[in-house]
Amino acid sequence: MSTSSTLAPTHGAPVATPPVLDIRGASVATRRATVYGPLDARIAAPVTLVLGDRGSGRTSLLLSLGGRMRVSSGTIRTLGHDVTVDGRRVRELTALAGFAAIDRLDDSARISEVVRERLTWLAPWYRRVPTPTPREVHDALASVFGEVPVPTSGSFVRDLTEGQDLLLRVALASIEKPRVLLVDDLDDVKNPSERAQVAARLQALTEAGVSVVVGSADPRDADLFDDRLLATLTLSR
Repeated sequence: MSTSSTLAPTHGAPVATPPVLDIRGASVATRRATVYGPLDARIAAPVTLVLGDRGSGRTSLLLSLGGRMRVSSGTIRTLGHDVTVDGRRVRELTALAGFAAIDRLDDSARISEVVRERLTWLAPWYRRVPTPTPREVHDALASVFGEVPVPTSGSFVRDLTEGQDLLLRVALASIEKPRVLLVDDLDDVKNPSERAQVAARLQALTEAGVSVVVGSADPRDADLFDDRLLATLTLSR
């Protein structure tokens, strides 16, 4: 079983030096099957849309780009850093959101609790992190939510819409101040209007210098982004 890629051209996208992603013959394989690859792509666009059905290796590729999954062959450089040789630096520069097995939130938790949990995770082990005030919660989330209503500190995760849930996970990841944000499962936001809002907010983050890599199974999601800022990487089997 093999995986191939196609890379859509970018139009007028700003050129980054080094590029956001430089992928050369990269693949991940187990003893029984190829997970993805070999892939080749050089991407300077601030928004990269990785398209692939479940089982295409899309999530594994995103993890490799963030230095969380080793490649079996070839190389991947994220912001010029080899994800295998300099994986720690890549992990410092990147953050994950929307990965079901990694950052799924407890439905019974309050928003203030998930914000405190992320702040605690990032703080030195010896420092006690108090529960953030409603204002601190709002300030931590507002830049990601933009015009989308920010959930209040006392509300529960289970009360969020799918779009708010994904934006909350993006906001929590953004607390780490990444230069590259890796967001999977955009297509899990089923409401078209909400998905468009999430895409707009992800694109807005690039105005602050953050590059965004988004995973989805829906090719129509390319229409949600400004094609002058977008590169599309398509995985197929």
